[in-house]
Amino acid sequence: MKIQIFKYKNPHPTIHEIRLVKSDSEADILTHFVPPLGNPELLFYIDNEYQIKNALCKKGLIKGQYTIAQKIDFNPNYHFLSVSLHPYGLKQLFNVDASEFINTVVDIESHPMTTFLLSLFQGKKEIDIPFIELLSKEISSFSLYPISSITKDYLQAIKEQKDLSHSVKELIKDKGIGLRTLQRAFKNETGLTPKEYLSIIRMNRIELRLKDKPNVFELISDFDFTDQSHFIREVKHWRNYSPNELIKKKLLLSDQLPHPDLIHL
Repeated sequence: MKIQIFKYKNPHPTIHEIRLVKSDSEADILTHFVPPLGNPELLFYIDNEYQIKNALCKKGLIKGQYTIAQKIDFNPNYHFLSVSLHPYGLKQLFNVDASEFINTVVDIESHPMTTFLLSLFQGKKEIDIPFIELLSKEISSFSLYPISSITKDYLQAIKEQKDLSHSVKELIKDKGIGLRTLQRAFKNETGLTPKEYLSIIRMNRIELRLKDKPNVFELISDFDFTDQSHFIREVKHWRNYSPNELIKKKLLLSDQLPHPDLIHL
C-alpha cells in the first residue's frame, strides 16, 4: 500500500489536506475504521468503480462529520483520493445545514458541484502534483458560501490549546464570543456542537498518544480524567471500543497505513 499526503504551505480556504491511497497488491486489505476526526471528506475513486464494500457509491462519496465509529471496508485494488475539508467545508461548498451530514455517507454523484469535479477524474489512472493543484484550484473557484468569524475564531482557540481540559466557556472567555451565538453558528456550519467538536479533537489527541502505547495513568493525568474508569468510558463513548481493544485489534487507521510521503504544495 502506498499513501501520499498533500499539505498546503499557505492555508487553503476549504481544503485541510489531500490524501492519495493506492493498493499495491491484490491481497491488500484496508479497513478504514472511521475516527471522529471533525473533518468531512470528498472521496474520489480512481480507475476502479465501487471500491468500498459497504457503501454502494459508484464513483466516490461525500463523508460527513462522524461522532461515532464506523468501519469502511475497501475492496482489493483500491485507489482513491480523499479531499479532507475544514470542519465547515460542506456548508462552505453546498450551503447546507451541516447537521444533515452527521454520521452520513452520500453518493458523490448526487451533487452538481461534485458531478463537475468527477469529470476531472475521467480516464485518470494515476495522480500527479499538477492534477492535485488543478483540483484544488477548481474547488477554490466555486462560489463559496461565507462562514462566520465566530466559527473560525472558536476553531483557532481550540488549535491554540495544548491540553484541552478547558470547557467551551473557558475557551471563549477572552475571545469576545457569545456562547449562544457560537452554539447556533457552529452547529449550522459544522454539524457539531462546540462541546462535541472539542471532545472529538481531544479524542484525536488521545489516539495519537495511544498508538505509541503510553502509560495509561499518564494519559489520565495529562487529559484531566478523574480516574481510569472515566478514561475508558470516554474512549468507548466515541469509539465503541476500550483503549486496550483499539490497540490489540489494531483498529486505529495509523496502525494500518504505512508511513506516508508528505508533499507540500
